[in-house]
Amino acid sequence: MNLLKKIWANIKKNAQSNQLTRRQEVFQELARGPGTARQLSDRMGLRLTIVRTYLSTLHKQGLVRATGDMVGKEQVWRVNE
Repeated sequence: MNLLKKIWANIKKNAQSNQLTRRQEVFQELARGPGTARQLSDRMGLRLTIVRTYLSTLHKQGLVRATGDMVGKEQVWRVNE
């Protein structure tokens, strides 16, 4: 099973018991639709610095990528498929 499938399986399992980690929450929100760190922060009600930290982690793991589009000075992010 590839990494993305493992993460989705873990998210689904944890979502059923309401035990998602913040990283999983950020990933799940980004899977609903692309957005900047600020947009994700607003949608989720989390601090911008927290979202940026988790986006960086997810990017290093190869799970999300910048689309190349910009909103103002911010990158738009999306889940790798």
